[in-house]
Amino acid sequence: MPGEVTIFTAASRPKYYRLMFLAAALWKALAAAAVLFLISKGNLRTALDAISQELLALCLATFGLGYYWVSRDLSKNHDLVRLGAIGKLLVFVVFFGHLILGNITLRLVLPSLVDLLFAILFLEFLACFKRKPQ
Repeated sequence: MPGEVTIFTAASRPKYYRLMFLAAALWKALAAAAVLFLISKGNLRTALDAISQELLALCLATFGLGYYWVSRDLSKNHDLVRLGAIGKLLVFVVFFGHLILGNITLRLVLPSLVDLLFAILFLEFLACFKRKPQ
């Protein structure tokens, strides 16, 4: 249309999207670092504790949706399966680490064994089931 300003051309879209996802990744890295290292036991920590259960549930449901997508077409979304395997392994490592440190009991670690099992099964899937060529 006359007078319309085009910010991105078809040729510049891939670069734009790469930068967009890189910025999103950096934002999440900063958020994770803030949660782990910068937030003290003060009022902000109390407020975060109040919503942490809801955020955890949302993250779990989001990954569950991704696994459902994989189940619908096994030849797609293999990167999501890789991410799931990494995440599930890290869940087990965190729980096991807290057991070793004496922060939690074995009873709390046991459910994380399911995540470890799924991590192994996801890796087996990736090794055995080939992605559809694009």
